[in-house]
Amino acid sequence: MAAAVPYLADIDAFNAAVARTCTGRLLAVDFTASWCGPCKMIGPRFEAMASSGDFPFVDFAKVDVDANQEASAACGIRAMPTFQMFRHGAKVAEFTGADESKLRGVLQAHGGPPINIPSGQQVVVVGLVSKPQLNGRTAKVGRFFPEKQRYDVLVDGEAESLALKRVNLVQRCSLSLLAPLDGELPAAARGATTGTIVGYNLESGRYDVALESGETVELPHDCVRLDDKTTVQVVGLQGAPEHNEKEGYILNFDATADRYLVALDASLQLKLKRANVRS
Repeated sequence: MAAAVPYLADIDAFNAAVARTCTGRLLAVDFTASWCGPCKMIGPRFEAMASSGDFPFVDFAKVDVDANQEASAACGIRAMPTFQMFRHGAKVAEFTGADESKLRGVLQAHGGPPINIPSGQQVVVVGLVSKPQLNGRTAKVGRFFPEKQRYDVLVDGEAESLALKRVNLVQRCSLSLLAPLDGELPAAARGATTGTIVGYNLESGRYDVALESGETVELPHDCVRLDDKTTVQVVGLQGAPEHNEKEGYILNFDATADRYLVALDASLQLKLKRANVRS
């Protein structure tokens, strides 16, 4: 039996749901009415999709246009059912009608994993040419602006935020230490199993990793294993350079093949060496 999709009862609940899309997850909203015949046809299918497991990166919600007139008016709803999709606080898709196949197609097209750095994540600034004095500094990511492909970033100790590209940011995140298949960890890291990225050397392509012992060591990409569900950037690909600097999402790691499975969008996945993925 399909699980009930929650109703957003008022404008505050609606705004809160849209605000949560700053994580990069998609919000799919069904604007419906109890007296609408087509709504009664597509509504159960919408709920079935929500509970199907086919869309793990999508949050589903409904708005009763009579009970929540303020949200309906704010979204310009004039006919039911209308479906609107939101990500990073902005509408990314909309259609009106009870077409199940179109609904599924829109969800498939826009419901990929959250490939962008989530709001609130700590990062290290790297490679800035205009303000090199900020390189190496810790910062916090605010909102992502898809139309500009920039992050709103506030550097610690600075009064004003900057609009920075993904290439200028490395996430401070937890990881596991894992020797390369054809080598071993540097002597300073042997015996350690986990750590946290606290910096990045752009010239050498190495992370500064704080170990459990309190010591900080410099490690190349192929000596660390980033966690599943980490958002990453593709770097250094020779065979498919068109994917370099694209953002992705780690689905899993194949230890035998020593490859990450990285989703770049809803339909494209790449198997990448550790050397070709940066946090």
